[in-house]
Amino acid sequence: MQTIRISKDAARAFLIRTFALESWQSLPDTQSAIKALEFVQEDSIPICGRMHDLILWPRVRDYTPQKLADTLYGSESSPASAFEIHFPNLAALPRTDYPYFVRRKKARTQTPGRWQGLLPEEEPVAEAFLAALDTHGPLSTRRHGNDFGHMLSGWGTRSTVISQVAEKLWLHGKLGIAHRKNFERYFDRLERIAPDLAQWHADDATLPEPEETARHLARKRLKAKALFRPRRDDFATLGESAFCKVEVDGLTKPWYALSPPSEEGGLLGLLRDEAGWVQDGEAKLLAPLDPLIYDRQRNREIFDFDYTWEVYVPAAKRKWGYYVLPLLLGDRLIGRVDLKRETKADTLQVLSLSLEAGVEAQAVAGTVALCLKNLASFLEVSKVIVMGTCPADICKSLAALLDIERAKR
Repeated sequence: MQTIRISKDAARAFLIRTFALESWQSLPDTQSAIKALEFVQEDSIPICGRMHDLILWPRVRDYTPQKLADTLYGSESSPASAFEIHFPNLAALPRTDYPYFVRRKKARTQTPGRWQGLLPEEEPVAEAFLAALDTHGPLSTRRHGNDFGHMLSGWGTRSTVISQVAEKLWLHGKLGIAHRKNFERYFDRLERIAPDLAQWHADDATLPEPEETARHLARKRLKAKALFRPRRDDFATLGESAFCKVEVDGLTKPWYALSPPSEEGGLLGLLRDEAGWVQDGEAKLLAPLDPLIYDRQRNREIFDFDYTWEVYVPAAKRKWGYYVLPLLLGDRLIGRVDLKRETKADTLQVLSLSLEAGVEAQAVAGTVALCLKNLASFLEVSKVIVMGTCPADICKSLAALLDIERAKR
């Protein structure tokens, strides 16, 4: 296994470039972003935009949520190029990865269980829902939500039986997602809406072998992390030669990267041209599960930034807030903002904004204020209101920006 030693500056540069954050909206389309990141995690919570949109917004040129929808479900001008699956959480992946999940989908059907095959009492519900799809076309489960009773969901909440059955049929590859409305799924038979995916279920001989699947998915998961600490079974699956040990100055425990196919790619290529790397100087708000900050230990060691997504932390125990977005400027995570969109009031509320030690508010005020204003525009609200703590210089810059906009109108 090759070992290289790099500075923290080089480690940060590698991560920022790998995750397409060195300049604002540098990628041409959503398909390119999903391919570059390996996958984009999705989440339904819409506090200040949904997770997947906040991940794609800083990276994709002129991004709107409809662009992801078109990539996942197709449009009049182009077919779908991505699909949704749990990897392990709900995510959008390139369509070329679908064959590597089919054996797992088929295996689920073999044994009845909560997230496995249909239970005997669920089979007539499945037949009725499939018949309704054949009659009406794509449907959400709400149409028949009360027809078959209720149960406890995997989250321990009350759910309809038909939603559980539809979830299973989707996990089995019997159903696909035709489209979403307010993130609610509308299902249809997979062969009707995605024949290119359905054909993989027809013949096991066309599928990648289990060993190839394990290697492909392991590489995909690790490549999506860029710098990581592997699990023991990762070495067993890929072999030690697939890894490069990365010793970072000042850290006692090494990180790892996947070995590049040649010195032209990956970390080695970056080290050669690091001196010529120039960022755009714009502050960027990052989603709570953005790939750059997903690894909390890496945040602490490489970026000296302590961050926890506290959406599932009881309110009394939260340190920063419910839905806090880190702020990236250059190669530093300079602060965090707790935000909330109030659509009816046409506002983006800044519940709190704090900067890291050593960051001068006056020096970053303009770019941080502009970033907040741009997010408000992306979220289709016209006002930014500071509700809680925020450095005075940023408040002044924000007020000046909004006054300028009002004057233009």
